[in-house]
Amino acid sequence: MSRENVELVLSLYDAIQRGDYESPFEAIDDEIVWDMSRFALPDMARVYRGHQGIREFWAGWLSAWESIEFTTLKAEDFGDHVLVEVEQRNRGRGSGVPVDFHYFQVVSIRNGKATASYAAATRADVLEAAGLTDPLA
Repeated sequence: MSRENVELVLSLYDAIQRGDYESPFEAIDDEIVWDMSRFALPDMARVYRGHQGIREFWAGWLSAWESIEFTTLKAEDFGDHVLVEVEQRNRGRGSGVPVDFHYFQVVSIRNGKATASYAAATRADVLEAAGLTDPLA
């Protein structure tokens, strides 16, 4: 089942990369916890809840950028969790200034749906946020 979880999470990233912000909700639990509290976004660093919370996060995030491009560098199977390493390059809306992000995200899966997501600048921080132990440590 865990390989299927990795494929599910990567399909969510693929949809977002294509600019499809609606179809991923089919694979996201209605009561998802979307934890951005450890991410370096002072005005958006908090925990969002449910589909409406994610929509609120995305509305704020997308309004700041003219363009968003990202690459999933690596996806690791943690059973009911998937750890993804991401590089993202955004261009500021209005300013045109490019901003690069490198972060890690853990997505928890239950019954074929994402139930929680944690993001942080480091692998150690995101694993801690998700309550996971790093097998590489």
